[in-house]
Amino acid sequence: MPANYTRLSPHFLAVEFSQHDGQARTPDGQLYWLRKLCTDYLEPLRGQFGPVTISSGFRSVKYNAGVGGAPASYHTRRSGRRGAAADVRCARGTPREWYAFLDRHEAPGLGIYPSWVHVDNRGGRARW
Repeated sequence: MPANYTRLSPHFLAVEFSQHDGQARTPDGQLYWLRKLCTDYLEPLRGQFGPVTISSGFRSVKYNAGVGGAPASYHTRRSGRRGAAADVRCARGTPREWYAFLDRHEAPGLGIYPSWVHVDNRGGRARW
């Protein structure tokens, strides 16, 4: 399946969110939510902490289960559900600083891990 080089925002392409096993590209139906994730949260994060690396973006349900992802993960596409997710790390700063920045910017879904932050634009608010 060819990579999707659709530009989502000034510094992010859809291919950066493709499944890392090379088996699935980001579905076209997910591009709207990824575009919003980039413009609302990842571009501002980049402006504050430098280039942002997407360590995990879109996942198929099967791949998500294989990597131990939550069954209702926003990394997966679900019919009728709004939102997309990314696990990110920045060139500068710490996960605690990235999390605090995204929290101040009212990112709906945020999780902090030892070397990255999960951010998503779900329809409600979640923190972990």
